[in-house]
Amino acid sequence: MKEAIEVLKGRNAILWLFVQSKKLKPSLPEGDARAVEVIREIADMAAESGVRVSLYPHTGFWVERVEDAIRVAKKVDRKNVGVTFNLCHWLRTDDEKNMKSLIESAMPYLSVVSINGADSGGKDWKQLIQTLDRGSFNILRFLKVLKKSGYTGPIGLQGYGIGGDAYENLKRSMSAWRKLNKKLAAKEK
Repeated sequence: MKEAIEVLKGRNAILWLFVQSKKLKPSLPEGDARAVEVIREIADMAAESGVRVSLYPHTGFWVERVEDAIRVAKKVDRKNVGVTFNLCHWLRTDDEKNMKSLIESAMPYLSVVSINGADSGGKDWKQLIQTLDRGSFNILRFLKVLKKSGYTGPIGLQGYGIGGDAYENLKRSMSAWRKLNKKLAAKEK
């Protein structure tokens, strides 16, 4: 781990860290003490190289929800440790009505956001991970809430498992991204 982190020195990198447990079910705080210990060790190594760490909530993992990542990041209490808000995993584990309050509670720790097209109420990955120009989920509203909450960090595109031609998928998503940005900018005027 130390050697891998050293390679990232000077690259303005963020190390995505997902946390699993063989003993505990997702979200159980009983694992907090051990997770905090390990994440602090990684964070301290990363800090030596100027690397940030972002806890990555993932469906079925111990840090499964954004709330889990926030809880653990608070306890880790390192300046270089934040949380990721991954849209598809959030949609899979939470209710859309919680979006605004969750983003607001994540803001002190929010270091990365990952978006994609998705269907509201989707249950499988085909519905929850689509190109940015598809899906019934209101991604513009999501981006407005992020912006209004003061988020200015990186926003990545989730494209895992979409299938089809990767170039065409990226082209469509980039076109949708440009349109979304124009709409966001128009709302400011």
